[in-house]
Amino acid sequence: MTDKCKTLLAAAAVGALAGAIAAAGVVFATKRKKLKNQAFLKAELELEQKLRNVRVVPVLGLDGVEKADSLARALVEGGFFVIEVIFRPSAEDSLRLMSSTGAFVGAGTVLTAQQAASAVKAGAKFITTLGLNKEVADWCLDHAIPVIPGVASPSEVEQASRNGFTMLKFFPAEANGGPAGLKAVATPYPHLTFYPTGGVSEKNLQDYLSLSQVVAVGGTWIAPQDLIASENFELLSTLAHSTLQVVRGNVGLATSGKVATASIDHTARLWSIETGECLMSFLGHEDQVMSVAFSPDGELLATASTDKTAKLWLCDSGQCAVTCVGHSGPVYTAFFSPDGCNLLTASHDRTVKIWDTTTGECERTIARFDRTIHSAVYSPDGKMIATATDDHEVIIWNAAKLQQVQKISNHSQKVFSVQFSHDNALLLTASMDGSARIAEIETGSDKIVITGHNDWLRCAAFSPDSLKVVTASGDGKAKTWSAVTGKPLLDLAGHADWLRMAAFSVDGGLIVTASKDGTAKASFSAHQALTGC
Repeated sequence: MTDKCKTLLAAAAVGALAGAIAAAGVVFATKRKKLKNQAFLKAELELEQKLRNVRVVPVLGLDGVEKADSLARALVEGGFFVIEVIFRPSAEDSLRLMSSTGAFVGAGTVLTAQQAASAVKAGAKFITTLGLNKEVADWCLDHAIPVIPGVASPSEVEQASRNGFTMLKFFPAEANGGPAGLKAVATPYPHLTFYPTGGVSEKNLQDYLSLSQVVAVGGTWIAPQDLIASENFELLSTLAHSTLQVVRGNVGLATSGKVATASIDHTARLWSIETGECLMSFLGHEDQVMSVAFSPDGELLATASTDKTAKLWLCDSGQCAVTCVGHSGPVYTAFFSPDGCNLLTASHDRTVKIWDTTTGECERTIARFDRTIHSAVYSPDGKMIATATDDHEVIIWNAAKLQQVQKISNHSQKVFSVQFSHDNALLLTASMDGSARIAEIETGSDKIVITGHNDWLRCAAFSPDSLKVVTASGDGKAKTWSAVTGKPLLDLAGHADWLRMAAFSVDGGLIVTASKDGTAKASFSAHQALTGC
């Protein structure tokens, strides 16, 4: 072998070795990148699971850092342990304080890699961006920090997907078509999930969460700026808890699709909410029917009548099962106990009676009233009874002993209706003085006073989660209000005469109103009228 050949072979050997080293370097670098992606995907999966658990993320825009930790604790106590903080000049200190409370805190509206690094150093566990920000996304991938990049169109969704992102922020959600727009964008990409923010509120919350590809939504309404500024963290925690109950299924469309009405024509009727068709008539009273109530299992309908009786009817057949006879005057209301075993009636004869729903026998009577009784109801736990009378007083009784435990005298005129909150802590009343009041049962003091109708109030009712109130007035209108702040939410007009009743459906999705004009109407609790009966 010549020296030249040896030199060429040596060069070839060296070249092969160099190639092997280069190849090894490529394999090593590729493997390292894959491990880095696995770490990111693990962090992303953890975030997705937390989002699916809470379903709603408070988005906070904080101008200062004072009490940031107290704010986080209030939200965590209300059930929201995932929080997004908009990255502003003071955001680092806020993130640091909030992270110390045990909350899973992220930074939103992050614009640069430097901001992302500062946010993570301060305690942020995830990052969100307004758009497809490559600089921030690359930094997060390199440091295994989950990032939710913003998208608003199919092309942006495809680009994000090609870059390996599986959870995307749909922003601004409402400006880009709302739930319908998101569904149109998301459906072709079933492997992706979305986190919509921007315009999401209590009114459209369920529309977004009903989409299968939505893991959670982000919103600012959960922590109103006025409550943050006033440092009313107890009320903020209550609001957060109420929102969480709504998210977990306490609010939705009615499932039974039926509503019962009472009429001066001596009948009660069962109607289809969808079509407005009368499904069944309950015939048997000799005078006008004043009120109706379903049993807890929905199998019985109770009616109270000015013929001095209350009746129990079978909802599947319309047959009268039990007639309760014993009052000496018109019976105004009938109300089932939570277990369905008893019926509570209030009468013009100034007595309240408790009946056995199986036999129709009167078991006990409360006869300690000086004026006519307009309403008597059980508390949700069955331990209390509240009665409303002509003398503007509401009395709360121990249901087992029939002993008075509280007297609430906050109205200036007669009280027509009364209802307990779902947690048995509050009492809602409606009065001829034109106001509805929410009082604390323990102290008897008013917590919220609701005014805004142009006439007296005949009825006020809580939503199932006690987050809202609906009022029915002599001015022919029903209105909904926040039960936390007392602020008005919706006006439900449409009747030609004064309203006798307004109530939420069992699941809170509908509001039913009944009027002296002879009609009943069903409306979505956040939208327009649905049907008339």
